[in-house]
Amino acid sequence: MLATLTSIDYGILAFFLVAMVGLGFYFSSEQRTTQDFFLGGRSFSWFPLGMSLLATLISALSYTGLPGQSYEYGLRCLILPLSVWLALPIMIGVVLPIFRGLELYSLYEYLELRFDSRTRLAGSLIFVVWRMLWLGGVIYAPCKVLVIASGTDIPEWVLISLLGAVTTFYTFLGGMKAVVWTDVIQGLAMLGGVMVVILGVWWKTEGGHERVTEVASGLGRLQPASFTLDWGSAWYLWGALPHWFLVNLSFFAADQLSAQRFLSAKSVDVARTSYLANCIVLTFLMPGLIYVGLCMLAFYQDHPQEMQPNWVASVDNKTREIVKDKQGRLLLDPKHHPEEEITVETVDQLVKEGRILKPNTREPYTKSDELVDRDAGKVRVDKLFIRRPPNERAMSEVVIRKGAAEEMLPRFIADHLPWGAAGLMMAALLAACMAAIAAGLNSICTLLVIDFHRRYGIGRVWLASKLGKTPESLTPSDELKLAQPLTLAVGVGATLFAIGIAQVHDVFEMMIAIANTFGAPLLAVFLLGMFTRRCTAAGALLGLVTGSLLTVGITILSLLQKRGFVAAEVWPFHAIWTVTFGVLLTLFVGYGASFLLGKPKSRTQLRGLVWGVGHLGVLAADEEIPILGDIDPDAPGRWK
Repeated sequence: MLATLTSIDYGILAFFLVAMVGLGFYFSSEQRTTQDFFLGGRSFSWFPLGMSLLATLISALSYTGLPGQSYEYGLRCLILPLSVWLALPIMIGVVLPIFRGLELYSLYEYLELRFDSRTRLAGSLIFVVWRMLWLGGVIYAPCKVLVIASGTDIPEWVLISLLGAVTTFYTFLGGMKAVVWTDVIQGLAMLGGVMVVILGVWWKTEGGHERVTEVASGLGRLQPASFTLDWGSAWYLWGALPHWFLVNLSFFAADQLSAQRFLSAKSVDVARTSYLANCIVLTFLMPGLIYVGLCMLAFYQDHPQEMQPNWVASVDNKTREIVKDKQGRLLLDPKHHPEEEITVETVDQLVKEGRILKPNTREPYTKSDELVDRDAGKVRVDKLFIRRPPNERAMSEVVIRKGAAEEMLPRFIADHLPWGAAGLMMAALLAACMAAIAAGLNSICTLLVIDFHRRYGIGRVWLASKLGKTPESLTPSDELKLAQPLTLAVGVGATLFAIGIAQVHDVFEMMIAIANTFGAPLLAVFLLGMFTRRCTAAGALLGLVTGSLLTVGITILSLLQKRGFVAAEVWPFHAIWTVTFGVLLTLFVGYGASFLLGKPKSRTQLRGLVWGVGHLGVLAADEEIPILGDIDPDAPGRWK
């Protein structure tokens, strides 16, 4: 495949990467304590925090995935921005006053204050495992998108190494300030990228916006919601709305990745304003990405010859032989992606084996000359696709395989955006990836230092020996000597992990699916803590363990079902119900078990920690409950 980006595009990308590292150097001189490194000295105003939340939420996967979902389901995807606003009353009225008022470093410090140290430890461990798995995936997965968008044959491991190294380096140098301010640039790049694609489609499509609307309407994509209850569908209202509401609430209220921004705010009011700003910008960005999906729909339905062969071809998946070229290099592994490499180089062998089927008869092609335009050096896509006949409700539509819609945006960038514009869009894709990686690194290292080193003394003897001090004389400034190299170590480990899982597709998919199941039980435990007085520490811990086992079990079952090892009748629910079921079971077990296990805390002990009990975020003045903060140099390991 020939590169489609120009030297100007590559120059834009290089400038973007250098600018990110430059910001890391700029803020490196301001890193004096762990509060500076992990929380930016709690000095942020609402604007950078709001943009940082936006950039962290919109990863590279959702930046291309949401247009792909919109291509298939249209305006039903507007459930996503709606769900962000549904979480607003809980966030503004309860969650943010508690978290920021307590001046926490780690979100899970709240669980120790509300319940006990065991619940805090369990929550922290779940988060670290959850986000370490996720971090490897979020480094790897966007690189496939970037390869498609760049139009080059750059090996995935090169891109993985580049993204991991640059993001780890600027996070190591500048800490939270570098993370947040690079997020601001990255968030603006994402917003600009949406406009670039929309204008590009209007430029390439006769009729512009009117044609996009006409095609979307004609293909039934402008119906905003379906009220039918379908347990097996992802975008029916009764399943999608509770799922996305809980996912958003989990992201903001139970996930150190995002909540660390709120903990870095100057005040509670600043944290509230940053959340509101994030909601407002998402209200424009998410519908913009949804509209991009409709633009892809209109463009490729009007220009089906521009589709990739693997998006539309019917392939005989029963053949299990590996297709290789004359040099023995792997061209097609049908075990993993049977239709991934239908190209001019592979089509002769595929036709010879009878693997490419005629779209109408489902009989195999017998001559490759029917499928290849030798002069243009392209596969004739018009010989491969099926066009669904029109009916009373919808016009004719070219049928694509599942998952193809998510590849259309990067492919459009490579094939149809002019010089400069393609580079800007590539920078937006890089931005979405790097924002998520940096947030993951910073939050994981925060918990390793605060919840394990500071709370339990793990690594204290090593750090004291390295600095030539006694463990009792260590200060918060000394902890920075641990936090920065730890960031490097986690970044390097996650990058190597991403390179490793890039070679094992099935394991990667299972790993990501399981990693995405832990947010539900964590959210439920926080809800039990903030909205119930009766829930005990033992009940909360039992609920957390039970809910985690359920969500992991459902995820494994769904993956086995997807691969045909389990019949569809055994588990008729779509994967989106995992979150809803996980939250409900954790709430039920945690609250119910509290009547049998443990003793509820008194009203005085709950003051400031539970909605309706005192001023949120302000602990009872006459209780000897530890207020979390920096380590007292005179009493290492104890709360100040």
